[in-house]
Amino acid sequence: MKIFFVTDRADAHVARFDALFEGISSSYSLATVTYSPQGIPSVTLGDHLVEGWEEIRGFLETEKVLVISGPLDTVTSELAEGKYHHIGISWATDVMVTAASGFPELESLQSTVLGLDLVVTDNYATENAFVGLGVDANKVLRIPWGPEADSSNHDGPEQGDAGQLVTRADFGLPVDRKIILYPRSLEPLYQPEVFVEAIALVAKAHPEVLAVCVEAGSMVAEIKKQIEGLSVAEFFAWQPARPPAGFQGLLAVSDAVVVTPKTDGTSVTVMEAMQARIPVVSSLTSGSSEWIIHGVTGWSFPVGSAEALATAIVSLLEATEEHRGLIVASAHRLVTARAGWSASSLRFADAIRSLAP
Repeated sequence: MKIFFVTDRADAHVARFDALFEGISSSYSLATVTYSPQGIPSVTLGDHLVEGWEEIRGFLETEKVLVISGPLDTVTSELAEGKYHHIGISWATDVMVTAASGFPELESLQSTVLGLDLVVTDNYATENAFVGLGVDANKVLRIPWGPEADSSNHDGPEQGDAGQLVTRADFGLPVDRKIILYPRSLEPLYQPEVFVEAIALVAKAHPEVLAVCVEAGSMVAEIKKQIEGLSVAEFFAWQPARPPAGFQGLLAVSDAVVVTPKTDGTSVTVMEAMQARIPVVSSLTSGSSEWIIHGVTGWSFPVGSAEALATAIVSLLEATEEHRGLIVASAHRLVTARAGWSASSLRFADAIRSLAP
């Protein structure tokens, strides 16, 4: 079975899918699309460099091939007319942001997904969107893109790659502060300005808080300026973007994780925190609501409300150890039972094999 995975992304999701597909077929290739300054796509398919969507579709049609592509808006839509078996993978924003932005975009999404053999998503909201657009429910595969495995050490401090204990000193962080980790890159979709405003409010009642942000994204300079303008620099610390192992260590030494997206699918970052029994505060999006049930498996707040986020963080900080322990234990059980990548990847692999040309 010859498989091409065609995508213009290069993120952790791609790495995970790439490993899965490589294990399914010895004739598998990851085909990463790049764009010229004029916006012309090019991709290496086998030993051939192919330019332009029409030419890419034409090349794929000459092969006895299964095409897997995503995101739906930037790649799958361009390959949707090809005469080959085709699986599309949703990145959530292709539905929740692009398709929701207007009629042409929504109509394009409908046309794209109706022509697929299978569409893959990670949350109920986009699954329902596809069914609503007319896709046969049997052609929608919802698989949470959760943590790889429950390998966290709950009986003591987190350990590094060489087995040494990971401590706050490894990250230059103080031991006497409440670390609130903001793990997302600073991009408009994630509304980091809401987090900064909320921390400024929280610090008035809890001066022991220290918000840790990752110094990555298009809004870094803007967020630093906001922090300076609010005179709250003493309540913020910065960390570089880290590979997965480094991030797990940073997560382990944190007291809480906060995410503030406008919209989201199933956040692997959130589920990794839940699995590690780190309390999570999340904006109430259609994706997060499957996992963060306010007061049960975490804390939530309305999208864009810094005041409500501050209230949620204070509630977390002031919860008794017993109360907080029950919430994080519930979160851990939920993710372990429902969101593991091992089970999801097996389901995806079975679906791929059923479509083998």
